[in-house]
Amino acid sequence: MQDENKRSEETVVDNTDYITAIKELKENSVSKDKYDALMAERKQLIDSIVNGQPEIDQEEEPELESRLYYYKKYKENKFNSNLEYWDNLVKLRKATIAEYGADPTVTGNYGLTPDGQKVDPAYGEPEAMEHSFEVIENMINEADGDPKVFDALMQSSIK
Repeated sequence: MQDENKRSEETVVDNTDYITAIKELKENSVSKDKYDALMAERKQLIDSIVNGQPEIDQEEEPELESRLYYYKKYKENKFNSNLEYWDNLVKLRKATIAEYGADPTVTGNYGLTPDGQKVDPAYGEPEAMEHSFEVIENMINEADGDPKVFDALMQSSIK
């Protein structure tokens, strides 16, 4: 009888070890659904790399407000920092390009001579303006909302 009690006590002790082990496994494991989803995503990424296609899930830019929204903010000129000013100006430029299909910072897109002829932009002007705004936009993204970091980046880029 004592042997049976010892065996049942040993079994109970072993069961608690199993229960603890199962709890640890559950805490450190991923569900089958999540695992399958990750494996499917992995397969898609590998297939896209092998086939030379761009990544599947690219981040989309946030939707722009209307051009008039940014223009109104620009005209009010109530910006608390250079970061806010430049961020608004970059968004105003993008919204204007989206709405009108032309870059407002390039002379020839809106300029007219006194006799009504369209002014041609200077050679390389569209590319130069695009590059300038890309640099400013990269500084805005790098500053990550910190006006002091943006000012430092702006100062370091001025030559």
